Amino acid sequence: MTPIDYPLLFTSLGIDLVLLFLLAYVFFYRRHKRRDVFVAISLINITLYVLGGALGTFTISLGVGFALFSVISIFRLRSETLGWNEIVYLLVALAMGLNLGLPAYDLPVQTMYAVLLVVAVYVVDHPKILRTRVTQRFMLSTDYIDIEPATLKTKVEAQLGHEVQTIKVRSVTTVPAGMKLEIES
Repeated sequence: MTPIDYPLLFTSLGIDLVLLFLLAYVFFYRRHKRRDVFVAISLINITLYVLGGALGTFTISLGVGFALFSVISIFRLRSETLGWNEIVYLLVALAMGLNLGLPAYDLPVQTMYAVLLVVAVYVVDHPKILRTRVTQRFMLSTDYIDIEPATLKTKVEAQLGHEVQTIKVRSVTTVPAGMKLEIES
């Protein structure tokens, strides 16, 4: 077991949290307003920080590292059945179980890491920190091609019968003519 340098631990955690704030909130959330992805970015970062710290306190084989990442890969980030928040909560639970199950370092350190995860979930996913925006996101397949933004928005709104906030063209086929659109309203 490697002894823990607490000043270094808290300094690296501080640097990580400051850079995470810039990346997840300042750069991503303020531009894209996707609360679910903000929560995922933030909590995956903190979870991996905890796992890195936990696994870094003792010598592990390459096989253990591969096993860890194969377990984490179970949670597909492009899952159709689970949203970002559900996947992150599962990942945090996995990290807490792994962290508290490792016998390689002191219980106070294990507890500190587990508490960091729970506090991070509470703060990052708290509804008063970032208000939940009620939006609908869905895919739409068309039987026409029109990539001019204003015309496309008008056609889609007429098709759906209500206002649309954003439209992203995901694919275009010419035979038969059609598009796959990602709609947010």
